Amino acid sequence: MRKSITESLVNHIPLIRKKQPVYKLSQDAGASPGTLVYTGKNTEETPEITLYQYDEHDLEKTSSENLDDILYKLDINKNNWINVSAIHNTDLVQQVGNHFCLHLLVMEDIVNTILSPQYDVYDDHLFITLKMLSINPKSHHIEQEHVSFVLGNYFLISFQERKKDVLGPVRQRLEAQKGRIRKRGIDYLLYALLDVIIDNYYTITEEYGEHLAVLEDELIDNPGQNVVGRITHYKRQLTELRKTIYPLQEALRRLMSEETLIQENTIRFFNDVYSHVEHVINTMETQRDTLMSFMDLYMSTLSFRMNNVMKTLTIIATIFIPLTFVAGVYGMNFDYMPELHRKWAYPAVMGLMLVSGIVMFIYMKSRKWF
Repeated sequence: MRKSITESLVNHIPLIRKKQPVYKLSQDAGASPGTLVYTGKNTEETPEITLYQYDEHDLEKTSSENLDDILYKLDINKNNWINVSAIHNTDLVQQVGNHFCLHLLVMEDIVNTILSPQYDVYDDHLFITLKMLSINPKSHHIEQEHVSFVLGNYFLISFQERKKDVLGPVRQRLEAQKGRIRKRGIDYLLYALLDVIIDNYYTITEEYGEHLAVLEDELIDNPGQNVVGRITHYKRQLTELRKTIYPLQEALRRLMSEETLIQENTIRFFNDVYSHVEHVINTMETQRDTLMSFMDLYMSTLSFRMNNVMKTLTIIATIFIPLTFVAGVYGMNFDYMPELHRKWAYPAVMGLMLVSGIVMFIYMKSRKWF
C-alpha cells in the first residue's frame, strides 16, 4: 500500500503553471495610467456577471452576460456581490469601473495578472488583489488565478480570470442562510471570500508535504540520479508560492491597520485570516528548510555509499596482498627453487595462501573494520 501511494505521488509532481504573457512588458513602457492590457493566458470563455443581492431574510441571484441587466437590479439598501468572470474582456472591466467610479489604477491592476498581491484604499472604495490557488484533480498541477476585490459601501465586486473557482462554500452558505454571513454587512462577505481562498492554500501545502515525505523516503532508500533535479524543482515551486503569499501578508496587515470601509467588529475576523496566512508562511519556510536538508542528506547518502564501496574494496585488496606476494614469489622463473620439484609443494603453497587469507580476515574482523 505504501509503495502504491509513493509511486502515485512521484508520478504526479505538483507544478505551478506559469502563465505565459501574451506580450512583453517592455512593449507597454510609457503607456498612460489606466491603460487596460490583459496579461494573462488567452481564454475563449464567455464573460459572465453574477449578482448576489441579499439581506438577513432574502437572497436573489441573477446571472447575465449583459452588464445593464445586473446594474438595473442593484439596491443600495441591500448587500450586493457582483462577480465578474473572464477579465480578458477589458471592455467589460472598463464598463464596470466607469459605473462604480473606480480609480484608473485599480482597473489597470485588475487585468494585470502578473501583479503580486496588494492592497490600496481610495475615498469611497478599497481594492485588494491576490492569487487563487487550486490543484487540478487530473494532472495534480497547481493552477494559479488572479482575483481582485473592490469593496464599496453597499457592494463588493470580484474579478476573476475564469468561471471555475474555490468560492463554492461561500455561495452555499449564502444560499442556505447558514452562519452569520447573511446577518452581517458586505465587509464580512469580503472576509468570507478571502478566508476560503487562503484556507485553500492549506491544501497546497499539505499535498506538498506529502510529496516531500515521499522524496525523503526515496533519498534514504534509493537516491536516484533524478533526485537533485526534483529537489531543485520543489525549491522553485516554493519560491513561486512565496512570491504569492508574502505580499498578501503585508496587504492584510495594512487592511487591518488603516481606517477603511471595514467595520470594527469585522476586523477581528480579518485577524483570523492574517493568522492563517502566517501559518501557511511558517509551513512553507519549514518545507524550504527541509529541502535544504534534503540536499545535505543526498550528499551524505552518496558519501556513505561510496565509503562502503571503498571499504569493501580495501578489505578485499588487503586480504589478497599476502596471496599476491606468495603467487609473485613462486611465479619467478628460477631453476633452483627447491619447492618446485617436490610433490607436496603445490598443496602446501595453496594451504599457506588459504591460511594467510583467513588470518587477515579474522584480524580485520577482530578490529571491527567491517
